[in-house]
Amino acid sequence: MSPSVMFPSTFEDVAAAVRQAKSQGLDLSVRSGWHYTASVTSSLVIDLSRHLDSINIDAENQLAYIQGGCRFSQIEREAIKFGLVVPAGACADVGVGGLATGGGYGWLSGEHGLTLDNLVSATVVLANGDIVQASATEHPDLFWGIRGGGSNFGIVVEFVFKLHSQRSDVYRTTLTYAPSLLPIVIRQIDRWTRKQTPNEAGRLIFTTDSQGKPAVVFIGFKNSDAKEGEAAFKGFVELGPLENVSGMIPYEKLNTMMDSYSVPGHRLHWGVHLERLDLKPFKKALEAFTKLLNEHPEAASSFVSFEFYHYDKIASVPTEATAFAHRAPVYNALVTTQWEKAAFTPVAQAVTRELADTIARAASTDLATNVGYPNYADGVSGKNKTDTYSKVAFGANYERMQEVKKMYDPESMFSKWFAVQPAA
Repeated sequence: MSPSVMFPSTFEDVAAAVRQAKSQGLDLSVRSGWHYTASVTSSLVIDLSRHLDSINIDAENQLAYIQGGCRFSQIEREAIKFGLVVPAGACADVGVGGLATGGGYGWLSGEHGLTLDNLVSATVVLANGDIVQASATEHPDLFWGIRGGGSNFGIVVEFVFKLHSQRSDVYRTTLTYAPSLLPIVIRQIDRWTRKQTPNEAGRLIFTTDSQGKPAVVFIGFKNSDAKEGEAAFKGFVELGPLENVSGMIPYEKLNTMMDSYSVPGHRLHWGVHLERLDLKPFKKALEAFTKLLNEHPEAASSFVSFEFYHYDKIASVPTEATAFAHRAPVYNALVTTQWEKAAFTPVAQAVTRELADTIARAASTDLATNVGYPNYADGVSGKNKTDTYSKVAFGANYERMQEVKKMYDPESMFSKWFAVQPAA
């Protein structure tokens, strides 16, 4: 049976829907912006994206008031008009709700930290239908929990973020290499990361070229002018890429660089953390990706990516300061499988896990203990019959999260993403 979908226009509409679900014993899901394929088995879906998508930029106080149905492409277009920015992810179509409550790595993380580190306050609809403010001074335990705990504690219907000054244009380079050059590309990434500055970031992507053959792409970003950007990534250009697309772009176009990799249809993410820049996980990942392309042409638009951020700002926040538990320097690996026909979904789920497992094992770890960045963990984030994966995702913060869950959602009304079991 298809779920009933409700499109609230006000915060009180959301609260009424939650009270209805609670009184009727309905299984509840919430949709913020949208970013990947989700199987919804709930009786009621509250979809914030149609009406709760207003943005108010307070340039004088450098604050952004953003409703929970917004996508970051909308936010970036509005904020940059004032020369300001909310640190976002790396994809324009991601919804603010999932990104901001689950983490928020992005091109500006080296300068401003995670998206959730820039949250000042939030308006939250609780499991009993109450509408409350969460901040450092109001409901501080709830404020702690929504910064990394995802949807476990309520529905965030409005976020207030601090804004940062931002230049209007930035430097980016997109370099495509033959797969045989992977070892020297990894060596160059290693050299670059050793002197990487906070206003630089990079991504390595295994994708396909125009003939459908595997290709290795490096995307470099520097929040600077062209001269500084070219100097920062000169070593990559000297490797002899097959294609070089470099130069200045408007800031609001930065997060659209990944648009060409994301196609309409079904999509599944599976992440892994890498602690070192050893060649082996990258080599094994490219081999497994090539195998995926050869054996499953239905998934030809899939890709594998690795992220390289300057980590000092992220790691400067103590692990216990927010629910987000992954503050130690790591490299995020992400397997993204994409396909068109629903019949391929069970196969896609299996091959996505297999590819992620290949990367994890090559890095001397496994998927049972390494779920990667929680916002990339589609493969396990919904497996909530037990809290095994939630304990891995939230690490040392899990026990406090159980206490916060007991305070704000003791009956586990919100249990679709790394569900936390309330404390006894």
